[in-house]
Amino acid sequence: MTSKLKIISLGGSGDIGKNMLAFEYEDTILVVDAGVAFPNEEQPGVDLIIPDITYLLDNREKVKAILLTHGHEDHIGGLPFVLKQMALPIYGTPLTIGMVREKLGEHGLAQSTKLLTYPEDAMLDFGAMKVEAVHVTHSLPDTSSLVFHTPVGIVVHTSDFKIDQTPIDNHLTDISRFSQLGDEGVKLLISDSVNVERKGWSPSERTLVPVFDRFMREAEGRVIVATFGSNLHRVQTVFNVAKKHGRKVAVFGRSMSQNIETALNLGYLKIDPDQRIKVEDLYKYQPKDIAILTTGSQGEPLAGLTRMSRDENAKVQLTKDDTVILSSTPIPGNENMVWRVVNRICRIGAKIVYEALQNVHVSGHGYQEELKMMINVVSPEFVAPYHGEPRHYSAYTHMALDMGYLPEQILTFETGRYLEMDEKGVRLGSDVIPHGSVFVDGVSNGGVSDIVLRDRRHLSTDGTVIVTVSIDRSNGEIVSGPEILSRGFLLPEDSAEIFEVAQEKVVEALAELRENESSDWDTARLAVQDTVSRYLRKRTNRRPIVIPVIMEV
Repeated sequence: MTSKLKIISLGGSGDIGKNMLAFEYEDTILVVDAGVAFPNEEQPGVDLIIPDITYLLDNREKVKAILLTHGHEDHIGGLPFVLKQMALPIYGTPLTIGMVREKLGEHGLAQSTKLLTYPEDAMLDFGAMKVEAVHVTHSLPDTSSLVFHTPVGIVVHTSDFKIDQTPIDNHLTDISRFSQLGDEGVKLLISDSVNVERKGWSPSERTLVPVFDRFMREAEGRVIVATFGSNLHRVQTVFNVAKKHGRKVAVFGRSMSQNIETALNLGYLKIDPDQRIKVEDLYKYQPKDIAILTTGSQGEPLAGLTRMSRDENAKVQLTKDDTVILSSTPIPGNENMVWRVVNRICRIGAKIVYEALQNVHVSGHGYQEELKMMINVVSPEFVAPYHGEPRHYSAYTHMALDMGYLPEQILTFETGRYLEMDEKGVRLGSDVIPHGSVFVDGVSNGGVSDIVLRDRRHLSTDGTVIVTVSIDRSNGEIVSGPEILSRGFLLPEDSAEIFEVAQEKVVEALAELRENESSDWDTARLAVQDTVSRYLRKRTNRRPIVIPVIMEV
């Protein structure tokens, strides 16, 4: 009897970001992508969110490689954290591997990691599973869909894609190969679904050329374009149009500069060296002769445009003569941060252009007609939306039903669940795989726990209260205090009477411990913390972090 193929979601399914799938057949597991997600305002102090790889660690002898679809952070950002726990070879296209090499170099992992490119016109051979990469268009060059050839059938994983008929790099989606696969017989299509709610076809990147052309021509001052650091097609568009109008281009933002260097070295960007200037040399040129490419399109606190809007960067200071183009759409959860940046720029008086006012961004994800076209070309028996939220999965399901698929042919699975495929068909697996999110704050290699996040939220909403008491070691009597100090809790005039009563309750609690002949200092600390916490919650309906400080004298 033939074994079953498991397709396990460890991230990116049911939400946006931290994409990671695992394809498991007998004694082999192949991991597709290892991405990150970015924190929202309810996750204070968190830098990145990565998938929980407990399942991979528990089955590490089976895990053979990580296969990458492209170089966006939500697909490669988690690699350093995975590789620190398990050494694996990584496969990708030349540009993707170039970007990964730079990322791993920052973590000291580049030399110890085997980085390999997909063979041209051939498959990777992992025994029972063979894998090929098929080119698709996206906002980043060198993006691939991955095709798994297994004993129980062919699976096509589209990754992020659109069907751009006029891409900037003239490298079209390989519809011919997808059609051949359809003729061979595809059991399952796992499809990008993030733009399934948008009807029609996604606009081509080239539609932005006349838009940027007008702003570069009409602006009397500098033109500042903020976009994703990895949107290299947009980078090429800005350089091309700026050159037409005699504008030099300065790049502001470490990630964008690094990606540009990698793409230039590999031949994925065509830029006249004389056109690019250093940010430090901007003062040498007239404003009308300058364009600036910057990061910060998502309102990231430390990114270029955000710092400009706060006047925190001496090299680039916004003026009312600047034209700022926000060439992106906010990632869900980032809207408030983006609008804060927009509002600060408006207060400065600069002209700012964003998608609600002018079409200055096109998506790298296909709209409904492109998703339908992929289904029709591949002709799979079963379809499964991926890279989306529940609302996207619902819309994709209705679209597939309209195309003639039966409900049992449309499968949705969220993180921690898996699809089970054999010769008879594909179905949702019954078990739940260990899964979740690991919060990274740049310091904690093991991730930030839910307890730490809870405390941070409490600190940000209810503040902290410190209770200090000095106790005689010999008899347990109070020598001084208790003294209560607060930050972010209440105004001094509002808290004076409350703290007086709290002090009395602390004295009573410690006296009770002394009567019970308890000399356990940990017990004393817990008693102080519990007494003050319960009293403050009762009086104020707030839950500050209470920190007891017991000093022995």
